[in-house]
Amino acid sequence: MKRAKCSKIEFVLAAAFLGALTGCVGYVDRPRSHGGYYQEPPRPREMHVPPPSVQVEASVGAGGMVIRAENDFYEPLASYGRWEMVEPYGRCWIPDRVDADWRPYSDGYWQRTDAGWYWASEEPWGWATYHYGRWNLSAQFGWYWVPQTQWAPAWVSWHRSGGYMGWAPLHPAARFARGGSLEVDVGVISPRAYVFVEERHFLQPVRRSTVVVNNTTIINNTVNITNTKIVNNTVINEGPRTQIIEQASGRKVQAVPVHELRRKQEAEVVARQRTVSSGREQPEKGIQAPVRREDTSRDTKAQPEPQRRAKESEAKAQEQLQRSARDAEKAARLESQRRARQAEVKAQAELQRKAQALEKKTQRVSEQPAKGKPAASEKGATKLLKKDTKKKGEEPQTRREKPTASP
Repeated sequence: MKRAKCSKIEFVLAAAFLGALTGCVGYVDRPRSHGGYYQEPPRPREMHVPPPSVQVEASVGAGGMVIRAENDFYEPLASYGRWEMVEPYGRCWIPDRVDADWRPYSDGYWQRTDAGWYWASEEPWGWATYHYGRWNLSAQFGWYWVPQTQWAPAWVSWHRSGGYMGWAPLHPAARFARGGSLEVDVGVISPRAYVFVEERHFLQPVRRSTVVVNNTTIINNTVNITNTKIVNNTVINEGPRTQIIEQASGRKVQAVPVHELRRKQEAEVVARQRTVSSGREQPEKGIQAPVRREDTSRDTKAQPEPQRRAKESEAKAQEQLQRSARDAEKAARLESQRRARQAEVKAQAELQRKAQALEKKTQRVSEQPAKGKPAASEKGATKLLKKDTKKKGEEPQTRREKPTASP
């Protein structure tokens, strides 16, 4: 009995000693395949991953919209493009419904602020893609945007060349040094990324039809004047000096507070997000959701709400256009038929009028004999009268000859 107790004590001590050596470690039980350990499949280099449905908690204050993580961009940008996995940056955004010659920072205008030059975009997604993150160009995807959470008036590399002012989107490799200045390697920026305008037109609206792009002569003669830095946790985008722009354009440059421009632009985004959120809450409040077609309901369930609504609006617009086209075609066909009937009735009336006129003319001709020619009845009467006159003139002569006849 004593030996059994000692064995139990020794077993407990051995287990405790073994636990002390190994430590208290928790393991995650991963699934194992039959006949060996489980291995994760290799990560694809480039693949399409639909963005998850994330509720953006955005608020507008002195600093504008609150962006806590890169995920906060997924839902607001989903209806304007698609998200792709691009190595080595991860999930990147690609705009939809843009022309083949489209490029970033080519539709908008430059505004001087207390934080340098601010790019005011006229594109609905410009609040994110021109003030956060970086742009890059690839042969497979074209222009794609790499999201980052630091805000700036613009993320561009500035260049100047004899009367021309140009800029190009910063490469994703651009980083801030310890002193707060931005390190830019212009060698990694594609010549196709540069956009140039004349200095005297710098303050005018920028359009793709008026800018100079991919001009190697100008690019090779440019001077890099990029001066982007961080001052008091604020990114300053200096770029061209105000005096040069004023002298070239003949206009006075007035700087405005950058937070006012940011607040105005991002307030519209917040309003759209609140509209989308209120639309989601409608079914929960007892409002009947619109009826969808059976063949499209399966696809829309897996899509984010803004993207689904955008596609539904596009489908409705196309259906309305088709209906309008059918109505216009029907109206044109009816109008053509009406005009054809009117032309036919008019032609028949004209033919009838001409026939009546011809008949009247024929009747008048038949009723009026030709001038100088007596009618047939008059000719017969004259002939008979002559015969009677002749006979009457011969009868006395015959009677006078009878008495003189010889006996």
